[in-house]
Amino acid sequence: MKGFGIAILFMSASFSVVASDPDLARHLTRIEQLLSNEQYKDASNLAKALVPDNDEQKALHQRLLGFIYLQEGDLDRASLAYTNAVKYSKLPPSLRQDAFGALVSISMKRSRPDIAVRYGQLYLEEFPPFQPVEQLYTRALFAEQYYDRALEQANAVIARYADAPEFMWQIKALSEEQLFQDRALINTTRNIQERYGNDIRWQRKQAGAYARLGQLRQSLRLYQQAKEQGMALTGQDYLDMAHISAQLGKASQAAQWLAKGVTEDVALNDRETQKRQLQYLMQASQWGDAWVIAAQLNEEPELSLLKAQCRIASQLQQWPDAADLAQRAIAMGGEDDPFLWEILGYSAMKINQFDVARNAYETLKRLEPDGDADVWLKTLELLTTE
Repeated sequence: MKGFGIAILFMSASFSVVASDPDLARHLTRIEQLLSNEQYKDASNLAKALVPDNDEQKALHQRLLGFIYLQEGDLDRASLAYTNAVKYSKLPPSLRQDAFGALVSISMKRSRPDIAVRYGQLYLEEFPPFQPVEQLYTRALFAEQYYDRALEQANAVIARYADAPEFMWQIKALSEEQLFQDRALINTTRNIQERYGNDIRWQRKQAGAYARLGQLRQSLRLYQQAKEQGMALTGQDYLDMAHISAQLGKASQAAQWLAKGVTEDVALNDRETQKRQLQYLMQASQWGDAWVIAAQLNEEPELSLLKAQCRIASQLQQWPDAADLAQRAIAMGGEDDPFLWEILGYSAMKINQFDVARNAYETLKRLEPDGDADVWLKTLELLTTE
């Protein structure tokens, strides 16, 4: 069988069962000759004009119509005809096998993997393994998100056929990823790259598997190798590298990866990226760079960002800025945040705004009765007593 729906020569072997109807046999022979000569239109007209009399004839006729419609590109009618054909018990086993295979193929072409799964399973239950059907069945299982069954079938195809195509390995890898079989995924992606060459897709999935297993250094190393090998990294790759670096305690490196992604115009220099960069810069105590990012972000102020910039200002000892930012954050909804009142009190005290400082520390005392507010209030008394 070279293809689904193409094994036409069965007819001459099947006519004996309808020998009592010489007209039908003659017509079938004529259709066979027309198809063999690729005279599809004449064969189609003759086939569609036939009126079978019994179930055996109907089975052969429907199977024949399925092939005709398939040649005409009418997949819906081809599917219906083949479906009708396999309903008849009189359909010879070889033709039943061909019809099931055709239904699997047609269903995938019609974007109906659910139907392909049904007929693929029936095919494999009744007939010996056949690689084209198994491949389509595997694709259908994956499309229907039956990842465990798709993985089992992909493994079977790879084990059975030395020439299993690349997409079988891909389905295997993607199914392992969906099933969180990370160690298997690492082995499969290595196999794919050894067989078909390095590809950032599989390098990325391998790195992700290592990260999920907690092997962060190996994960980061794979991304770095991809970059060194000239693979085209995406913005998400740079975000992932930054996140992994931060998890490894390398906040400065994390910020550098984000900046690199933006510089190479693959990572968006959007608000969310800037927020991440601010977080990494603060973790790395790179206060000057953090100040620049925070100032840009607070052109559209948010409470959390004002609070972050307030902290940066205090680290830089920019006391007027720290006081102003604390007041803005308090006015925006941070009136119950002890951190803001403490920064405001200290910053105001540094720039000799003692009334503002006193009010801030009194508020801090109310919010945290057991905190350090009393100490600072006594310090203020000493500073303001002549």
